[in-house]
Amino acid sequence: MNQPAPSTIETPNPVEPSSKRSTPAFVPLMAAGLFMITGLCGLLFIGREKARIIGQSVTELDIQPLLYADKPILRDEMIGKITVLHFWGAWCAPCVEEYPDIISIQEKYLDDPSVIIASIACGKNEDDTKDTLTFYTKQFLNKSNAPDLPVYHDPAEYTRSEISKMMTSGGFSYPTTIVLDSQARVANVWRDKVTKKVLEQAIEQAKKTVPKS
Repeated sequence: MNQPAPSTIETPNPVEPSSKRSTPAFVPLMAAGLFMITGLCGLLFIGREKARIIGQSVTELDIQPLLYADKPILRDEMIGKITVLHFWGAWCAPCVEEYPDIISIQEKYLDDPSVIIASIACGKNEDDTKDTLTFYTKQFLNKSNAPDLPVYHDPAEYTRSEISKMMTSGGFSYPTTIVLDSQARVANVWRDKVTKKVLEQAIEQAKKTVPKS
C-alpha cells in the first residue's frame, strides 16, 4: 500500500537584524531644538544678571601698578570720571584675541582726563606671585609688540572678589570688562570678549554722566 509522501512545510527565513539602523528624522530636530532652548536660556540669564548688576556701586577696589604705571587707582580718583576695569590674562585665549581692541581703546583715551582705563592682568593660579605675573605679562606684551601702556594687577583677588558678589552666578570669568560711570556705578559689563566699537560706544554713553565743569 502506497503511503502518501510527507508534505513539505516551508519555514520562512529568519529576518536578520540590520547592523545599521537609520536615525529617526525627529532626533536631529529634537537635538537642534534643545540646543536653541539652552542658548536662549543662557542669553536670558546673562541679560537678567547684567540688568541686575548695572547701577550697583563699586565701593572697594585694590588696583595696584604692575607695568608702566606709577601709582594705584583709587576709588576717590574715579569719582567724576569714567573708569574701565578690564580683567584679563596672558594665559586666556579669548583675552589674547581681544587684547588688540583693548590697546586701541587705551590709546584713544590715554590723553582724555575724563576717562581711566585700567588694564588688570590676572594670574592663572591663585598662588602666582607678583614677579611671576609681571614676567609672563611682559613676555606676552613683548611678543605682541604691544606699546608700553599702563598695566595693573589685583593683589589677593580682592577687587575680583568684590565684583563677584554682585553676580548671581558668584563666579568670575575672563575676560571681564566693566564700565563705571562718574559715580563709580556699573554702567555696562561684559563677561566675555567685547569689541572696540561696542566698548567705545559704552564709554561715550557713560561720559554723559560726567559733570560739566
